[in-house]
Amino acid sequence: MKERKLKKRNLQQNPAIVIAAFGTTSRGKAAYDIFDKKVREQYPAYEIQWAFTSEIIREKTGTPGILQTLAQLEERGYRKAIIQPLQIFQGTEYHELIETCRSFPGIRIVAGETLLHRWQHVHEVFALVSQSFLKNEDGFNIVVAHGTPLCTDPANILYLSLESYISQQASNSFFATVDGFPDKAHALSKFFAHPDAEKIKSVRLIPFMFISGLHFEQDLMGDDDSFKTSLQSRGYQVECLTITHESQVYSKGLGFYDGIPEIFINRIERALSLMEVY
Repeated sequence: MKERKLKKRNLQQNPAIVIAAFGTTSRGKAAYDIFDKKVREQYPAYEIQWAFTSEIIREKTGTPGILQTLAQLEERGYRKAIIQPLQIFQGTEYHELIETCRSFPGIRIVAGETLLHRWQHVHEVFALVSQSFLKNEDGFNIVVAHGTPLCTDPANILYLSLESYISQQASNSFFATVDGFPDKAHALSKFFAHPDAEKIKSVRLIPFMFISGLHFEQDLMGDDDSFKTSLQSRGYQVECLTITHESQVYSKGLGFYDGIPEIFINRIERALSLMEVY
C-alpha cells in the first residue's frame, strides 16, 4: 500500500474549557456574562467556549451545541477538553451531556460536576442561598427549582430530599419545582397549613435556577396562574430579590449570588486536576 503523508497539526497543549448551559434569550443572560468573565480571569491561558444544550435556544442565539463545539476544537488541534455544565442537579440533561462527550472521538474529555453533585455541596450552596431568606418573624420563603416531568429522572431523589432539607434548615421555608414534584399545588398546600400562614402575609420567592429567565418571569412572577398570583389571591404580599449589575436591575438567580460562580470554578479546577492524573 502506498504510504500516505499524515497532515501535521499544531496540537494545543492546554485543554479547552467548554461551559455547557441550557441557554436563554432572556435578560437574565447577564449571569452568564458574569460567569464568563470570572472564568476567563481565572484561566487566561486557556481557550474558553460556550455550548448550549437547548436546540431552540441555539437556533435563536446562534450559539453552538456541544457536538459542534467539540468538532470545532478538534479541528483546531485540541485533544483535551474540560466540559463544565452549569446544571444545578445531576439529572437527565446532565447524563445526556456526559454520554455525548463520551461518544465523541478524538478528544479526551473530563466533565465537571453539577452544583449539587454531592451532599457536601448541598450544605455549601444553601449556606449561601439561605442568607437571602426572610426570618421567621418577617415572612416565608418558597424556593423554586426547575424540576423535571420525567418520573425516572435521577434528580428526583434530590428534589424530594430538598423539600425536607429546606424545611429543617428554616421552618418558614418551603421547596417547589416548576415542572416536577413537589409542584406548586403541593408546596402551597403545605405553606397554607403553616401555623403562622394567616398571621404573617409576606412571601419571598427564591428562584433556585442559575438564571431567572422565562420560568421566573412566567411561572414564578407572571400574571397568569403563577406562584405570585396564587399567593396574592390569598392576600399575601409577594416579593423577589433583585440585584443591580452595570446599572441594570435583574431578578436574583443563583448566578448572581456571591460564591456560586466560584463554586463552579472549583468544579473546573477539580476537572483540570483529574485530567493531569488520569
